[in-house]
Amino acid sequence: MRYVLIEQVQPGMESTGSLYDYYGSVIISPKTKLTEEDIQRIKEFGYHGIYINDRLSEDIDVEDVISPTLRAEGLSCVRARDIDGCKKVAQRIVDQIASRSEVSLDVTDLRTYDNFTYSHSVNVAVYACVIGIGLHYDESSLKMLVTAALLHDLGKLSIPEDIINKPGRLTKDEYNLMRKHPVLSYELIKDDPKIPKDVKEAVLSHHENEDGTGYPNGARGESQSDFTKILHVADVYDALVSERPYKKPYSSYEAAEYMMGGCGILFNQRMVEALLDFVSLYPKGTEVTLSDGRTGIIVENSGFNNLRPVVRLLNGSTIDLTLKRNLSLTIINSNEISGKSLVADEQKRKAMVDSVHKKLIMLIDDEMSHLNILGLILEEQYMIVAFRNGRDAINYILEKNKPDLIICDLEMPIMTGEETIEEVNEMTSYGIPVMFVADEIDERTTFAIAEYKARGYLLRPYNTTYIKTEVAKVFAGQ
Repeated sequence: MRYVLIEQVQPGMESTGSLYDYYGSVIISPKTKLTEEDIQRIKEFGYHGIYINDRLSEDIDVEDVISPTLRAEGLSCVRARDIDGCKKVAQRIVDQIASRSEVSLDVTDLRTYDNFTYSHSVNVAVYACVIGIGLHYDESSLKMLVTAALLHDLGKLSIPEDIINKPGRLTKDEYNLMRKHPVLSYELIKDDPKIPKDVKEAVLSHHENEDGTGYPNGARGESQSDFTKILHVADVYDALVSERPYKKPYSSYEAAEYMMGGCGILFNQRMVEALLDFVSLYPKGTEVTLSDGRTGIIVENSGFNNLRPVVRLLNGSTIDLTLKRNLSLTIINSNEISGKSLVADEQKRKAMVDSVHKKLIMLIDDEMSHLNILGLILEEQYMIVAFRNGRDAINYILEKNKPDLIICDLEMPIMTGEETIEEVNEMTSYGIPVMFVADEIDERTTFAIAEYKARGYLLRPYNTTYIKTEVAKVFAGQ
């Protein structure tokens, strides 16, 4: 299956999943051979793209994190302000997500802005749940967290839709009314003795920022609950990737870049990292344009391919962007969103094509979110390949793909950072500069730097300026 912009959908194409109207009713069923009338109907409901089945993508499987039936039920409960129903849906969302062998937020959003208010709450519930799973919450905590997510925007149902969907700038009065929705949501649940205190607090405070610049109370991060911080991250991420009357959606890549840039200021970094562990920067099945002008679709994006995916060209051939011979290529445009480049400033990425002048940095870390953040910080200036264990990184080097710098986490389960770099040093006679990554400069870190002749270290949580400066020092010979 692959994602196709609505302008490119042709009669005879086969739909993969259900499409829904404003009320959650099915307007297009799975495996429908689309007619002109079907396509026109999809356009009228405001969809900017759909998933289709075709020969080129028949082996690409993109699964919903929760079933369409459960999603529709959640939408219905939110619209009806059915708090007891939302609690039951929350339990089922937890059950469905927790039962999956692997969770990946890999599906391009197919909502229209007409049903944003309701479906947004369901999506935030899904994002909050996977963050909670990433933080190892138990089932009871996950249910409370997901319940808070489903209830967090109930107050918006009291605000006129012409304000919520207004395509232009809100007036001061309209903006102040919109800012009241967390309080309005809280008012609906504050007296319910069956709703835990943490749920109520998260609903009230989901627009509070880490630095105290949010609303309604301007609370700083240290005074916020973890539920609040999770809901804030999930809420903003879904708003970024959603189409609204007044904005085009961000791609998964752009949203991750924005969230990472706001760590410590707007968002709690631990919650952002937990989300990014599950986010595919380039969702499978989406069409992309490479820097040499060729077009293809994303086939594989897990592990280190999350940063440089595997692309299938329209002629059926496959390009793995992690291979050294392909490092001159980059993705410059994605049809995950309509007509919008993955970057706001094309000049920022233009140098990616001229990779012969760029240094190649290998990232090794078993945490996908850490790889994502480092990759997003460094890829503007350097070429990046990333691996989640030392063995795969070593195999890459054995294939005569020698990086200019290795940045390696010390704490990894298969091969530790020390074991990985020891083998790399023996294999290359200390021919590759190394930096270690750690949470603190303790005795282990200090010993590893000296023992394996590392050029330095990087500390988490990551700071963009600090990372760029330290890496630049290595290449400057300092």
